[in-house]
Amino acid sequence: MAVADQVSFVGASRKLGLSATTVTRTIRNLETTLGLSLFNRTTRSVHLTTEGAEFLARCRAAISDLDDAVAIARGAGTEPQGVLSITAPVVFGRLHVLPVITELLKAWPQLTIRLFLTDRVVHLVEEGIDLAIRIASPHDSTLKMQKIGEVRKVFVASPAYLTEHGEPQSIEDLATHSLIDIDEYATGHSEWRLGEKNDLSVRISPRLYVNSVDTALAAARDGLGITRALSYQTHDFIGSGQLCRVLADIPTSALPVFMLFPSRERQSVNVRMFLTAMKKRFMRVNF
Repeated sequence: MAVADQVSFVGASRKLGLSATTVTRTIRNLETTLGLSLFNRTTRSVHLTTEGAEFLARCRAAISDLDDAVAIARGAGTEPQGVLSITAPVVFGRLHVLPVITELLKAWPQLTIRLFLTDRVVHLVEEGIDLAIRIASPHDSTLKMQKIGEVRKVFVASPAYLTEHGEPQSIEDLATHSLIDIDEYATGHSEWRLGEKNDLSVRISPRLYVNSVDTALAAARDGLGITRALSYQTHDFIGSGQLCRVLADIPTSALPVFMLFPSRERQSVNVRMFLTAMKKRFMRVNF
């Protein structure tokens, strides 16, 4: 972990208070034990291999669990206080992070929270963020991560639309329906990925392309057609009867929901408290 963070054997040795020889030998012994190369080495640089990055992520998770145990033991009775900075996707944050924050602020008067809702990937360290919620597996191995749940993509349409046009019974039936596609970058792509591993593609001819989930769901509620969105995005609309789930038997891949925070910092009582609250919400709410 130290070599990866410092991108250097010498830097890691300084951080750990060990000789560079000891660090180099320890990494070499670990690679021999694992039977794989963790780093690509040149005379000027040290970079993780693909296998090394995957192994590093699991090491961080294991160390994070140990840090949590120590922090809880040492900080028993410590109350959340100070400023906690959080970033999350816009719709997910509005629907499911804000309610948790509201409960926490009511419970802990000394706590202040800064919430940044954005669909772009925020760099935690550079932008001073304590933790981020991301949907899909993160690629940044320098962050600690804990999975808090899963969501899936679902098909929805309004009751009025289904009454007028009928309900599709198969993916092939979509060709006869009005479709609304969420195309974030306005590329006009014409396929939806399906299957448990996203290994199936279905060509579509949407009547409407939009670049936001809210707009697509609003168009669907107005009876314009069928759209596809993440389960948490449609949950309240289905519960209120404004939208109906269709093609519920079609398999779609699960997207993990992770909470990420900088690896160099011990998990604070604020972060632990927020993580626990989000996990409880996932258990209460069917996403």
